[in-house]
Amino acid sequence: MKKRVLSIALSLMLILTLFCGVATPAFASDSLNAVPKNVTVLTGGKTMNFAGYNIEGQNYFNLRDFAYSVNGSSKQFNITYDSSSKTIHLWKGKAYSANGDELKAGDGTAKNAKAISSKLFLDDSKIKFTAYNVEGNNYFRFCDIMQLLNIYAVYDDNAKAIVVDPSKDYTVQFQKTVESGYFDFLHGALLGNSDTGEILYSNNEEQKLSVASTTKLVTFLLIREAIDAKNLSWEDDVILSKTAEEYSLSEDGVIPMKAGQKAKLHDLMNAMLIVSSNESATALAEHLYGTEEKFTEQMNKRAKELGLSSAEFYNPHGLPVYTPDVLSSKKQNRMSARDLFELSRYVINKYPDILDITVKTELSAESLNFTDENTNRLLFQMDGIDGLKTGTTNRAGCCLIATMPVKTGDSTTRIIAVILGAEDSTERAEKTGVLLQYGKEYYNK
Repeated sequence: MKKRVLSIALSLMLILTLFCGVATPAFASDSLNAVPKNVTVLTGGKTMNFAGYNIEGQNYFNLRDFAYSVNGSSKQFNITYDSSSKTIHLWKGKAYSANGDELKAGDGTAKNAKAISSKLFLDDSKIKFTAYNVEGNNYFRFCDIMQLLNIYAVYDDNAKAIVVDPSKDYTVQFQKTVESGYFDFLHGALLGNSDTGEILYSNNEEQKLSVASTTKLVTFLLIREAIDAKNLSWEDDVILSKTAEEYSLSEDGVIPMKAGQKAKLHDLMNAMLIVSSNESATALAEHLYGTEEKFTEQMNKRAKELGLSSAEFYNPHGLPVYTPDVLSSKKQNRMSARDLFELSRYVINKYPDILDITVKTELSAESLNFTDENTNRLLFQMDGIDGLKTGTTNRAGCCLIATMPVKTGDSTTRIIAVILGAEDSTERAEKTGVLLQYGKEYYNK
């Protein structure tokens, strides 16, 4: 699906991005059309022109231009590339080493852009952002660099330029962003306080929507309650079924499984939450109630007990279910953004140990002989995130429930953001991050 072009007038939410002219890293095989898109930037009283390209509807700009523009300030950073490990490092607080290629516009013609497959690091922490290489130079979105390096920027309507102020920290002009329609074309969005239930922002919060793998929070809850009741144990050996094997072999499979294979319950729980393993959710459901169908009955029953009136479940994982009719109906688990928020509050407050799982950036499941990175991209983008769950189907779009603790005066509270129906993982992470940043600023003040 074509990505929406976000207006440059969206202050720091601008989808502008920068260009990194370090040595050429490894790339993904597919190339995209990159249309020239330069931008005027005002920094420290100087006017500069950043070279950039529009790629699939979003603007990407020269990271070296940005590094050059803030060099000598408290926000300065350097860029290095390690050819042996194919890693790009951004080093905060380090003086930028210019190479003479900064602030040079292209020739005005469209180019081929390739997605960067190098490993990206901010200091020694791995980060994940969409970035492209065009003719040996790497390009990133402006708003991503602002968040990464804690730099303030805003679009000046009069100057028709982006004003970067390295003396200020990254902040969200939230009301202006909301008024611009930034959240309007999602299926639903909500930001609230986990401790008090206060809602700071919502859009289409009551509509019953497809929720994909965010469903797995209910599956976690039922398994966790069964462990509390001593009906299950974290150390249980779970015998994987033919159904779990079939899911693993499907296009939605995550972890290879074989019927009759044994797996530890704690590995299945981790796999379900960290890499959103559908086959793990099925194995857990069958381990507790024998079949997916019986487990799903309990899911719906528990949802009613919790007052989640919009909840409607067909399975423990969130994939579509097709009726056997010739004209088959495609059913999907559904909830409202508000009920997902309330479910998340309940689960976190009752079982805060879920955050010990969802904060992990990588799964290592020994009994499944499987490792992989967390599907929650925001963990690699924003400090303080410790959960919670992703979800994606064609109908649900890209969904994310994310949470973090924030300071409020001398104490700490917890906020939860819900995004439903984003177009891709980039948009869902960005917009969830904006909600959480607003929540952090709201309580910090």
